[in-house]
Amino acid sequence: MAAERDIPESKETPATQASREFQVFVKPFGAICNLDCGYCYYLKKSDLYPKGGPLRMDEGLLERYIVQHIEASPKPLIAFSWHGGEPTLLGLDFFRKIVALQKKHQPIGRRIINGIQTNGTLIDESWSSFFAAEGFYVGLSLDGPREFHDRYRVTKGGKPTHKQVMHAYRLLRKFQVPC
Repeated sequence: MAAERDIPESKETPATQASREFQVFVKPFGAICNLDCGYCYYLKKSDLYPKGGPLRMDEGLLERYIVQHIEASPKPLIAFSWHGGEPTLLGLDFFRKIVALQKKHQPIGRRIINGIQTNGTLIDESWSSFFAAEGFYVGLSLDGPREFHDRYRVTKGGKPTHKQVMHAYRLLRKFQVPC
């Protein structure tokens, strides 16, 4: 596919620099994901949660985590890495809250950056605009060309996801989001 050949080489960024210095990954929704990848290491996600279903990180815990992470970060650049499962399942409002809390607690003279690892299936113009406005770095899970990607990265109903991920990639590039 032509779009796959257009994916640029990786470049040094503040996010890659920070990741070599001090890195903590947070999974605010645990292992919950909207895909059923054949190689996922969370084989029985339902066994990880009480009968009431998965628990999301509540606002109090989120704020405590942000404060503690800022305090523990040894460098002027403070990097947050949001992972899952699929973190975008928490919705844009949750990530708006993250940014608001970070700004509330950001020390003078220090910079906060955010990275998120996503399967891309929920990325739309609203997400892309938010990521661009807030300076997020996005790791987009793409397992190569369609025939490789769609072999393992499928929905819970077994449908392929390559087309959705490439759409997300094009949106992120349109909004000039580093990915």
